[in-house]
Amino acid sequence: MRTLSFVVIGLLAPLHTFAAPVSTPMSASYLYVACNESTANDYARGFCDGAIDALYGSIQDWCVPASVTHGEIKLHVKTVLLKSSPSPSITASDFVNRSVQKKWPCP
Repeated sequence: MRTLSFVVIGLLAPLHTFAAPVSTPMSASYLYVACNESTANDYARGFCDGAIDALYGSIQDWCVPASVTHGEIKLHVKTVLLKSSPSPSITASDFVNRSVQKKWPCP
């Protein structure tokens, strides 16, 4: 019975220690790290892409033309993000919002 307990604990421990939680609200610098590592790491690529999709999907004043694809928006945000190396004090939401608004401003 004792051996079985150690086996169960050994199997459950990795699930509990899988990853550190993301601070809320997520900082743009945290998103920068994920996007910067996205070419070499599948987890980072999925996190980067998913976070950008979720963040631009919550923009209130959306003036991006219908002809612009989601891939183009994501590529624009990634490009601006990786060129800027943002401060940890800027939220990822604000960063994404500003980069989209600057590229496709509302009239």
